[in-house]
Amino acid sequence: MLKRTVASCAVVAAALAGGVSIAAETKSAMEAYVAEPVPSIIQVVGTDLDGPVFADSRGHTLYVFGGGRERGGYGGGGDPKDKSKCLDAPDKVTTGNMAPWPAGMELPDLATRKTCAQVWPPLYAADDAKPVGNWSIIARDDGKKQWAYNHAAVYTSSLDVRPGDVNGGGHLHAQGASGTMRTPIGPDADLPAQFDVESMPTGRMLTMVDGFSVYTWDKDGPNKSNCDANCLAQWKPVLAAATAPQVHGDWAIIARSPGVFQWTYRKKPLYTLNGEVQKRSSHGADIPGWHNVFTTPGPAWPKGFSVQDNPGGSVLADSKGKTIYIFNCIEDSSDQQSCDHPSTTQQYRLAMCGGFDVKRCNEMFPYVVADKGAKSTSQIWGIKDIDPATGRYVEPGTAGAVHVWTFRDRPLYTFARDSVPGEVRANAWGEGNGWRNGFHAFWVREEFRRQF
Repeated sequence: MLKRTVASCAVVAAALAGGVSIAAETKSAMEAYVAEPVPSIIQVVGTDLDGPVFADSRGHTLYVFGGGRERGGYGGGGDPKDKSKCLDAPDKVTTGNMAPWPAGMELPDLATRKTCAQVWPPLYAADDAKPVGNWSIIARDDGKKQWAYNHAAVYTSSLDVRPGDVNGGGHLHAQGASGTMRTPIGPDADLPAQFDVESMPTGRMLTMVDGFSVYTWDKDGPNKSNCDANCLAQWKPVLAAATAPQVHGDWAIIARSPGVFQWTYRKKPLYTLNGEVQKRSSHGADIPGWHNVFTTPGPAWPKGFSVQDNPGGSVLADSKGKTIYIFNCIEDSSDQQSCDHPSTTQQYRLAMCGGFDVKRCNEMFPYVVADKGAKSTSQIWGIKDIDPATGRYVEPGTAGAVHVWTFRDRPLYTFARDSVPGEVRANAWGEGNGWRNGFHAFWVREEFRRQF
């Protein structure tokens, strides 16, 4: 059954052609979402790749501290129900959740280490605030009141500065990373019950609820299927119940035959690929005339970037064709702080990329340099100046600084030992196959993703 919506999304095309991702050139309107009661200080804002999210009165994205996974435990486990573990006192030692490292080891840079509440400011509730809908109020150990969503304590991120920023760690950031991650929260997407939507580097991909991709065909007309017997040998129409609403926002149903109805999205009939075994796949889009469906397309890559194929899929590359990498890092601390941003300690990164030798590290994993005058056309891609000696961001024009491209406000890297376009010799480089502390290629399309 379709759910009620309060926002609609513009029609914007996004496609996969010849196995190479094509990013959209423009940002669409906010996706349709399901209205729900919220406190007066809460609003909904659109993002580049995370869909509509809840935000505070400034427009800053809201997060919860979710569960994680580790061999030695659950990476701190996140916040317990109706309680916040994020306090205004710095952790000093490891907890032992990241096997094989023991508990009680001193954390780095204690003199400058920020508290959890400084990095993740709690969303405090006024004394006279009242619960509403899925929003409740919990008591913190420091005596203050904090908003919770579905019984999970809610925070903002010190890294977010504009409405629509999800620099605290969105659905695409460090996916698969060990430990407990902060994740943005938002309203449900306005979809029929058969469908789901998944954040991908190419945009917000529409799938069936079981994760398999849906596709459209160029030869279909507006709200008309031309898929004949030959077509149906390879493609299966996504059928709708006769009781489904005939028209609802971007959704409608058409009659294939008496009593048999098919879903359409933005006037395009929907299909699945017969025999597809990989979820959230783009295999169907390799067939001429067929396309994945996106509720919101991904922003364009920075000008000059390219997509390179390799046996494992397709990776994003710089202007010279060298594969781009992201750095993942999370600390074994009770508050499970992320350590992948230049504002955090650089000890973990230096250990992985150069054995604590800064010169070797910068030579092995050089930054992706932005040309002078280069500009970003979206929020998720940015340009900043970084001091290569410290790994910290600095003011533009600082002597010795490097002008670098960023993704979610994290610098991007290449790998010195990659010698041909599409090579990914540093993929899974580091601890825990690069997910705990290390590097991963920026996959645009990965053929061997874990199936879940």
